[in-house]
Amino acid sequence: MTKYTIDEKSNAVLEYLKGKKSYQSIAQERNVGLSPLKRWVARYQKHGMEGLVSSYTNYTLPFKLEVLTYMNEYGASINETAVHYNLPSDSTLLNWVDCQH
Repeated sequence: MTKYTIDEKSNAVLEYLKGKKSYQSIAQERNVGLSPLKRWVARYQKHGMEGLVSSYTNYTLPFKLEVLTYMNEYGASINETAVHYNLPSDSTLLNWVDCQH
């Protein structure tokens, strides 16, 4: 998995938000996957620059349960829930869902 700097992420996001280019064209120009680019935009819109910062955190069990409860109560997708809670990736939440079953 390629790591992108905060500057690379923010430049791509801001370019998209200017409204002159599509996700597809920005992704191709910057050699970024379409899904990560969309995720960066969603996180930026919800959390600002903080949403683009990669973090490595150990989450408490009560927090994990809060996140899973939110997802179940609101019928939110894994991606929507990850963005809402500013989780570093969808796979973090997927792991929690898998452990729940």
